[in-house]
Amino acid sequence: MHRCFIGRNQRPKHVAGVYALGMFDGVHIGHLALIERAVRIAGESGTACGVYTFDVHPTQVVCPERAHEALMSVDDRLDLMESAGVDVAIVHTFDKTLASMSPEAFVARVLHDTLGARCVVVGFDYSFGHGGAGTPARLESLARDVGMCVQTLPPVEIDGKPVSSTDVRAALARGDVEHAAQLLGRRHFVRGTVGRGRGVGHKLGIPTANVHVPAGIALPMPGVYACEARWGSLATAPAVCNIGVRPTFGDEGRGVTLEVHVMDVAPDLYGASLTVAFAARLRDEFRFADPRELVKQIEADMIAARRVLGR
Repeated sequence: MHRCFIGRNQRPKHVAGVYALGMFDGVHIGHLALIERAVRIAGESGTACGVYTFDVHPTQVVCPERAHEALMSVDDRLDLMESAGVDVAIVHTFDKTLASMSPEAFVARVLHDTLGARCVVVGFDYSFGHGGAGTPARLESLARDVGMCVQTLPPVEIDGKPVSSTDVRAALARGDVEHAAQLLGRRHFVRGTVGRGRGVGHKLGIPTANVHVPAGIALPMPGVYACEARWGSLATAPAVCNIGVRPTFGDEGRGVTLEVHVMDVAPDLYGASLTVAFAARLRDEFRFADPRELVKQIEADMIAARRVLGR
């Protein structure tokens, strides 16, 4: 997939005929339905399929005090889109100039002049232009003026409720990673670089990888989770992780950390990029009076994690 990052005065070098429009945070099952429709239309039209998205959520620019954590990085978003069959990804830097653009200008300057789109696919709740004033109905009206077709998809629902990135974040905030997986169509994952910790886990005989997840990426509610870990080109390995402040060792002042114990193998992960996919929440984070009690609990956690993971 060709990836093009454009700013205010840049134009994409490669354009598609059909574009899916949206932020696509999390690339959940609703987003995938939209992308799949765009891929199908492009295939029927004999043209490339593209996505048009932003580098950051517009809220971070127009109302930063209300900005929420992202479900994944831009690169992870694009990787999932590529897996869904997208040929071209246009990532537009979202700034105040773009935020102030009227719906009419957005359709004429961005969709028509910059992208050269012949057809765009949007969700039922898509908004665009200054203050989000543009609606799908308004987009259809403006698009007709420049000879562009618009397809608006109805919501994808679970239990009668439209799937949304907001609901994924809410599920993670309460530790319900299984419901988050249902909304996403896969397990929620985070990716980070493994750094050196204090070596406490190694001394206890249960070495852990301290994963430094980029700021602004959503983690599940603190606690202990069954998960799968992946690094390099290797297959996934069963793992158990702790999200929290390590109260047994008085590390509350260090903030929330993500520690992962990879089972069955003993890789040297320092400096590696580790992907952690969350399968189920096992328990709260506890303070133990004795490290030996902690070891016994972690051993029980590993048994529970294997049961959840079926490995």
